Amino acid sequence: MLRCTRISGGPLVWVLAAVLAAMAADAAIANCGHCGSKSDVPSCAAPLAVGNGLSTLTDAQAAGVDAAKKAKAAIGDCAPRLVLVFDSGAIEDKAKMLAGVCSVFDASLVYGCPGYSPLTQEGNTGTVGVLAIGGKIQVTTAVSDLAGGHRACGQRIGERLKAASKAKAAGRLLILFGDCHVPADDDLVKGACSVLGPGFPVVGGASSGCVYEKGKVIQKSNLGILLVGCFKCGFSMKKDNSPEGLITSARDAFTASKGKDKAVLILAFDCGGRRGKMGADLPKELEAMKAVAGKTPIFGFYGSGEIGHRDNKTPAWGDGYHISVCTLTPKCPHKEGGTPR
Repeated sequence: MLRCTRISGGPLVWVLAAVLAAMAADAAIANCGHCGSKSDVPSCAAPLAVGNGLSTLTDAQAAGVDAAKKAKAAIGDCAPRLVLVFDSGAIEDKAKMLAGVCSVFDASLVYGCPGYSPLTQEGNTGTVGVLAIGGKIQVTTAVSDLAGGHRACGQRIGERLKAASKAKAAGRLLILFGDCHVPADDDLVKGACSVLGPGFPVVGGASSGCVYEKGKVIQKSNLGILLVGCFKCGFSMKKDNSPEGLITSARDAFTASKGKDKAVLILAFDCGGRRGKMGADLPKELEAMKAVAGKTPIFGFYGSGEIGHRDNKTPAWGDGYHISVCTLTPKCPHKEGGTPR
């Protein structure tokens, strides 16, 4: 116990005050887990951790359990901060599928949407895909209905995420998806970026009419998930719908977004129209992706519109018949400096 004798106006009071202030400052500032520097960025204390799983089962609840258990095993001992669920039209009872996922993960963490098919390194013809994201990251979500149109919806999402987007950290990423079939996806992006800033990093796609929030189905809405932490993003968005280009554009998008750094996750939002055109060549697209990704987990879905950046220098927009890719790589703000996408 610290005992203090009050000496009015004496120098001892000044010295003691300085010591106590220094002790309080040290208690509030942690060491960076990457470089050891003192930091007031809690997210810098540990790297990003991910684990995903894919199910090919057709029973809704069993498929949800199957994919979720694989994701939980893959992320290991790291506690998830966010659980993303993407499923295909083969799963008719979305509520049962989500119940399966929520039997493995806390429902408050479970978000997502349906599409034509989930996409992971395990396959691109499955029924349910689940991604668990952990580590020292900050996750903030916002769901809005379509009142006033998709641009107004995006503005509401942006307003709800604005305060969290200003947290001090190396990187940030907005994942946008929902009932925003192209060209509405571009209005959604423009609405969100009118609040968050024209260069704000965004990736995502259009779902099949609903989103999942805290393990529940929400109809005719869009969803924004903001990640803030010690990571940086690489972006690419490609379009080539020639028979050969359908495969090479996926390879090139992965290559451009990944760069030379060691990635921890590659998010991929692909076009359902492209998927249909590939036909029997669909496995070749996944093989092209995996050849670039290596051991890095892949997660996304085939949808009805793609959101992202052409490259790291251009603003986000929404379009169709593209593949949009975002690669997440750990970044220490003290060691490398700067605030990347």
